[in-house]
Amino acid sequence: MSLEHLEGPQEAEPSGGRARHRSRRGLVIAAAVVVLFGSSGSVWWIASQARTPEQRASNAAAPPPSRITGKVSDEQLVEKMDLTGKVETASRTTVTGTMPQGTSRAVVTGLPATAGKSLKAGAVVAEVSGRPVLLLPGRFPAYRDLRAGDKGPDVRQLQRALKPLYGTAVSGTYDRATVEAVRRLYAAAGYEGPSGQGQGGGASGGGASAGSATGRPAGGAAPRGGAETDGGTGAAPAADGAPSAAPDRGSDAPPAAGPAKPGETLPAAEVAYVGTLPATVVQVTAAVGDAADKPLVVLGSGGRQVRAPLTADQRTRLRDLPNDAVIRFGTGPYAGREGSLGSLTGAPDAKGGGDQQGNAKTGGQDGGDTSGTAGTTGTGTAGSGGGAGGGTRHEALFVPSGAEAEEGAVQQISVELRRSPKGALTVPVSAVWTDLGGSSTVTVTENGKERNVPVEVLFTHDGLTAVNAIDSNLGAGQSVVLVRRGKAADSSDGGGGDD
Repeated sequence: MSLEHLEGPQEAEPSGGRARHRSRRGLVIAAAVVVLFGSSGSVWWIASQARTPEQRASNAAAPPPSRITGKVSDEQLVEKMDLTGKVETASRTTVTGTMPQGTSRAVVTGLPATAGKSLKAGAVVAEVSGRPVLLLPGRFPAYRDLRAGDKGPDVRQLQRALKPLYGTAVSGTYDRATVEAVRRLYAAAGYEGPSGQGQGGGASGGGASAGSATGRPAGGAAPRGGAETDGGTGAAPAADGAPSAAPDRGSDAPPAAGPAKPGETLPAAEVAYVGTLPATVVQVTAAVGDAADKPLVVLGSGGRQVRAPLTADQRTRLRDLPNDAVIRFGTGPYAGREGSLGSLTGAPDAKGGGDQQGNAKTGGQDGGDTSGTAGTTGTGTAGSGGGAGGGTRHEALFVPSGAEAEEGAVQQISVELRRSPKGALTVPVSAVWTDLGGSSTVTVTENGKERNVPVEVLFTHDGLTAVNAIDSNLGAGQSVVLVRRGKAADSSDGGGGDD
């Protein structure tokens, strides 16, 4: 009998049994890994909690004493206020048209003055119903039509305006020399002067007859621009370009009766007085063909100023500005130059009183401030800021030094509000220790020692304090304690206590 026959045939293991065997083996391995990592974590946590008594005592003790220090400086502490403003002319005058004598309607027939143009004495600001509105320097508006023989302060103002142009004597009487100067003024502008014996008007500015005010001269010649082109003589320039000679003033007596002559009258509607010339056309508010009984042109004169908006607090600070405060212009047309505070505008505060400083005002030939002209409305330096009724709007007007700048240009202003005096010291604000009695000290640290130095606090700004040392034990370059942690360091003068 063979062995093969004795063992007999064997059955093959099913494939499903082998899969279950592998699955059980994987679960056993995963469980072993979890147990291993869990045991390691427990051992690590137990080890981390183990501390020797010395380690526990070290962790429970206070940190070693430490302090933060700063330096004493002898540089002056300056508090500044930075503002942004815009350049404008120091005074504004609005020219409003009125109806010329001998016309039935006041219509704008010409606007030779364009925005940005500079106008001199004798220039034509506007043309109303064919008649010019001539620009002259003066302190107050024309309030009546003038005629030969009239006397008064308005005649003196006219003669002062004509004197630099034609050498007119200031007599106070509308005499023959004044008639001739007025004629030349109109001729230089390209118009025939008004003539005829009118009646002196009242305070309303009307009532005089313009007589034969005939408009432009025959031939339709264009205006020559007055004193801007002929040197102010009223005659055509000489062939070689030199100014024409000034005319003889003649007798001081009024003209005798006879035929009407150009220049014998000066209608109030045809002259606009402005405090300072030349003037710049700020805005043209009308158009040719409009009714002329409204604002026509806005003029600016009297140099330049910078208008800056303020908060109520800034206005208060500027109101108390010392006389020697430095005002310096930053970015803008006046960069690097110094200026002055002209005036403050806006609602008054508790101290009350006028805030006008006065140094931004401009005057006419008599040195006075101009408030308007005939047919004009004048505005002073505080014109757009409002007075006591100006609500909450506050503004400051600064007067720059140097050349003029373009109207509307943006300008930065830096105002020095206060400066520490020479000899004062500057320390970080946290270096000053103040007790309940109001006494202030700083703690100087040297070679591990501390000592308190009494000081007088002047003012604080931008994290720094200006102080005066009451004794001589404080100087520039020394270290002062700002913040202290832990037990106080040894002190030779009984230094400050713990924080």
